[in-house]
Amino acid sequence: MSDAEQVDLPPEESLRRHVLAPLATAESVLEQEYEELEAERRAFEQFRGRVAAVETVSTPSAAPATRAHLREVRSRAAERVRCAYRETVMSVAHYDEVYGESLIENIAAELSRDIAAGLRRDAHLQFTPFFKRTLLTAVASAIDQRKTFCDILDGERDSLTQSRDRLLAILNELEGVRVPAGLGVDFMDTLDEIARDRQATFAGRTASPRTDGHDLCGYLYMDCDWTYPVLTAVTRLRGAVNGVVT
Repeated sequence: MSDAEQVDLPPEESLRRHVLAPLATAESVLEQEYEELEAERRAFEQFRGRVAAVETVSTPSAAPATRAHLREVRSRAAERVRCAYRETVMSVAHYDEVYGESLIENIAAELSRDIAAGLRRDAHLQFTPFFKRTLLTAVASAIDQRKTFCDILDGERDSLTQSRDRLLAILNELEGVRVPAGLGVDFMDTLDEIARDRQATFAGRTASPRTDGHDLCGYLYMDCDWTYPVLTAVTRLRGAVNGVVT
């Protein structure tokens, strides 16, 4: 909500919305990220099923007719895998906006460079049982990464909810936009505790399949005016009552 839209609000409601706005935005970002990851997980699972149905080939025979047949089988196998990838992983609604990569570029990033090299049109891939197993193992890893990151997002959501509840409890104790007499020290101590507890949640987090190890908040909230929603909310509340704490 813009400042102009908040002009007619009671001061305490205006403060509440100002303080909690970063958390509301963060929750919206999380919801979108979660939906995208779930869509990708389902797409990779569909791709895995398609790959499982592709026929493998053995070492070529010396007979020319057999070699020609095997080349045809190889060509069909590679094209079936490429087609399956386009129709599953690359068909999620957000693919162009989030990734915008060619098929080979995305396979290299998501599965491996070796797999991507093998699936190039000019690679004359031998779709052997070994290559198929290697591909399916890489796909399983991509699925597991997304499951793991969804768990991390669940933890982030829980952290935001807990922080919101604690900030709401503080806001409900204010007298308008003032801290009640005698509660100034407790007010500041509680804000410090919320900030410390939030910082503690950052420890031990693993990287997302999209961040290459960058900080989770830096990745999730890169398009926001802030990087840390809870700390921003705490800072806003502290600043709003600064000078009127009694």
